[in-house]
This record gives sequence, structure tokens and C-alpha cells, in this order.
Amino acid sequence: MRRILLDAGLAALILLVFISCSTTKEAVTPVRKTPPTPPVVEQVKPLPAEYKTLIRCREDTEITFNSCGIRALPFIRTFFYDVDGDGRQEMIAGSKDGYLRLYRKTAGTPGWSLVPHYFEGVRAGAFSAPAMADIDGDGKPEVLLGTGGFSSDSGRVIVYRNSGTMSRPLWQKATMREIKVGNDATPALADVDGDGMPDLIAGNSTGRLFLFRNRSTPGRISFARDNSCFRNVHLGMYAAPAVTVSGGKVVVIAGNSMGKLYILEKPRGRKCSWREAALKIRLSSFAAPAFTENGNHEKEDLVVSDGDGKLHYFRNERNYRKWEEASSVFSGRILPGPACAPAVSSVDGRSVIVTGNIYGRLKLFEAVNTSGSLPWVERSGFFRGLKLRGFSRGVLTVWEGKDLLITGEQNGVLRAFLNSGSFDDPLWVEQKEFFNSLPNMEHAAPAVFDIDGDGRWELIVGDAEGRVRAFRYRTGKNGMPRWSEIKQMFSRIKVDRFATPTLYKDSGRLWLLAGEQDGRIIAYVADRDRKGRISFRENSVLDGIRVHDHSSPSAAIKDGTISLSVGDYDGNLSHFSCREKRVKIVKQ
Repeated sequence: MRRILLDAGLAALILLVFISCSTTKEAVTPVRKTPPTPPVVEQVKPLPAEYKTLIRCREDTEITFNSCGIRALPFIRTFFYDVDGDGRQEMIAGSKDGYLRLYRKTAGTPGWSLVPHYFEGVRAGAFSAPAMADIDGDGKPEVLLGTGGFSSDSGRVIVYRNSGTMSRPLWQKATMREIKVGNDATPALADVDGDGMPDLIAGNSTGRLFLFRNRSTPGRISFARDNSCFRNVHLGMYAAPAVTVSGGKVVVIAGNSMGKLYILEKPRGRKCSWREAALKIRLSSFAAPAFTENGNHEKEDLVVSDGDGKLHYFRNERNYRKWEEASSVFSGRILPGPACAPAVSSVDGRSVIVTGNIYGRLKLFEAVNTSGSLPWVERSGFFRGLKLRGFSRGVLTVWEGKDLLITGEQNGVLRAFLNSGSFDDPLWVEQKEFFNSLPNMEHAAPAVFDIDGDGRWELIVGDAEGRVRAFRYRTGKNGMPRWSEIKQMFSRIKVDRFATPTLYKDSGRLWLLAGEQDGRIIAYVADRDRKGRISFRENSVLDGIRVHDHSSPSAAIKDGTISLSVGDYDGNLSHFSCREKRVKIVKQ
């Protein structure tokens, strides 16, 4: 039977803690037949009333989870353009939040760097889709912004002019006739008819494409809709086009909500007679392509994004019809999916992270010593055969000498799966009676920790209302646990909805960190009463951490440094190194 000690073996278990490779949270001791060690409750040291502990954090995500430098942006839409005129294209990115971001390719790590506030003032109500070109021939490029979602602007293409410089732009909406294509407009620009002016092709939510011919003059932007050009073209729901001109032909590649891609070709000119075919590229969902330069003036490569924020680079092998994926271009990102919920633990002496997401999909990443860009490698198929509901969180621990996976879901149901195989060849068998005696807790977010030091872990669960509850077990006659709630332990805890707990011990003190809906993380420290009963009280908000909604933390500690892995609603997995600082409270 495996035995993981909480104190003496701590250093060995968290050897890689500086990259969040281990934790005292999920690495726990299985049930033992020998008498339990004296409880740790007497070691819980409350802070003097006149002192408070601040936990200050420094983000180091780029060396842990994201050496690429591009954050997860749900429903990302990209466009490539040489914004600063240095001969290299930058990436313009829109997303579900309606903003635009500018990324430059850099040497070293991270591979891409964000240019802060470049598109200040440019925003759609939701689901922004960018394009950029000098539309009116005045020597300055304009930004076109497609809009979508439930915004009142959905289906419009809005043009922004730059009244500043390219290094210090000042973006303002252009005064012009409205361009509207229904709902969820996705624009693309190219000179379709050969008159030297970039024309607009836009897709919409029904799968239609629309052509707007450029009729602009310097200082005046104008487009004329040509209803005949794509009359018989239907590409599936949520058509997103990219367009270029090559070898006298206009080439349109368009994706749809099913992740499929189609190519349409016609000779350059005013006639619209398209040759249509499906490409052998398939993504998970909401494929959105963009052409990008590759140094070859005769052809361009292709970047395709999906609904989860992943970016795929394809090299143009032959005539825009044969493509070869180049996975290294946007490598160095761990993207578990929206509503990312990580849990760091140790399995068979290996440091791992289990991630859940909005779709109920679990992934396992193992810490490895390689020359790769990140210290984590995904073990594909580790949780094969498991089917969970949405907003899943999985925690690995030990039960009677075997690996046990505990999962929480949106519906509030907790489930347990025992690994009847090995780490290299896992076989997960559900233990359907494991949590029979527990109540239903909506959006259950489980964690495990041996709080009282008796050799048995306790189950800690956050819920949708922002509460945290603790349960201990006794083994019943059928070998399954019988649960009872420790009611006083977390009675003073209430965060701003969707509580996600994690625990650690530092210098004899127990700490609880709880993520909440607004992206902050609240720190609670343990006190004990005269009878030795433990309860937690709020201490502070973690300084330096606020992720994009629904923070989901997982903590470990070594040599006074807290290693904190945090998921958020967009699907980012961030890492912070935190340290405690005790400060004296000044009474007013």
C-alpha cells in the first residue's frame, strides 16, 4: 500500500514545485491499519490579532504553461498585417469579449508578445472579427471589425480610421453607410475585381458569404453590395472566410461551426463563377481561417483557429489545396479548454496536473525533464472511457493502495473512479456507491487534504453559492466510505459564487485558498478553539492575482514559496509564485 507522508517526505514529493509540479494538496496518505499519528491540530498556530499575512504573487506563466505568449481567447478570429511597416506581419486577434489585440512575433520566449492598448477604442459588443487594409488609398490602413453574439451590433461590419500615427494610433469610427450581413459578421479583404482597391467579403451565422465592392476615394469610405456573387454558395453555419489573390485567381477559404473548411476559386475580375471543394482539414469546432505570409510571394500559408482558442498553422504545399500542419508555430501553450480547472498531485512518484473544463473533458499533464519549451507533457488518452458532464474538476488521490479519481460536475454530483490498471495503462472503474451519503452540491469543485493529520484525507468541496464544505469518512462494512460533515470547519467561508478550494500547510499553519466568480482568490487561515477544533477565517485577498472570471486555484508549497496553478473561464492555465509577508494592522 502506498504511503505519502505530509512532513518528512515533503521535499521529495515537491522537487519540481517551482514549476508547480507537485503539491501537498492531492498527494495524501491512503488508509492505514496502524494507529494514526498524533493529530496536527495542536500545531495550527493562529496569527496574533494585531498581525495579518499578505500573500504576494508574481506571475511566471511563460516558463510553466505558456511559452508561446498568446493567451487563450475563446472564439478567436485572426488577421495578419504588417502594422508597423517593418516587413513582418503582426497578428490581430478578436475574440468573444469583443476587443482586439495586437501580437508581434518575437525571438526566444515567449514567441509572441502583446502590444498593450494598441486598439484602444476599437470594440464590438461581442465576438469581434478583424480585418485591416488601406481601404480608401490615403496611405493609412483602416481596421474593419465584424460583430456577433447577442450584441445589438451583431452582423455589422464597422470601420475604424486612424487619426494618429501607426506607432501611436487614435482609432475612431468612420462615418459611412451601414454594412450589415445578418448576424455574426466575419470580414476578409482582397482586391477581387482587379481595380487596385481591397474589396470586402463577409460571412454570417447562416453560412452565407457576401461581396461588397470597394467604391472608396481618399478620405471617404464606401462599399457597394453585390448580391449576385455568392448567391448559390452555402458553407454551413457561421461561415468565416479568408481571401487572397494568387496567380490571377481569387482564392477564398472559409470555415464553419462544424470545424470544416472549404475552398472557392475564380478568375480575378467582375464575374462570379466559383469552383468549390472541401479541404482535408478538420478542427473541433468554429474553424476560422486567415492567410499569412511565409516569404513566398506566390502563395500564402494558413492559420486556422477554433472555438476554444487554439491556433493551427498549415503550410501551403500545393495550390491552396494541399496543406501540411506545422505544429511548432503556436506550440508552447497548455490549453485545457474553457472553464479550466486544474488540480496538481503526485501519482506513483510522478508530478501531474489533472485539468477539467466546461465540456466535462479531463486531461492529464505530467512533469518531465526535456529540452522542450514547457516542462509539462500531455498523456493523451489517460482518462479514456470517462464521460462526465459539464464544468468538470478532477482530483487524483489514493484509496486502498490504488489511484482514485474524484470528479465534480455542474449538476452537483461527485463521482469516484478507481484505477484497476497502471499509470502507463490506466483502466478506470467507477465506484458508484462511493459518495452515496453525500448531498448534492451544484457546481461541485472537490479537493482532498489530510487536515487533522490522522492519516486519512478529508474531502473539501466548493459549490455554486460560494460555500466550502468539509467531510470525513469511516469505512463501512461494504468497503465503501460513510461520510459525515465537519460543520464548523468552513462555516465562516463565503466567496462570490463558484468557490474552488485548495489547501496547503506552511510553518505549522493551515491555509485555504478559494477561487471565486470574479477571478480573485481569497486566503483563509486556520484557527483552533480550546477543544482543538479547527475553523478557517478570512485573512486577505491574494495580491497580484485576478484572472478572467471563475478562478480555479491549486496550491503547493516549498521553502516558503507557494506554487499556485490557476485556471480561468477563458481556458487559460496560469502560474504564480507567491510568498507570505506578515504586516501589523494599524487601527484607525
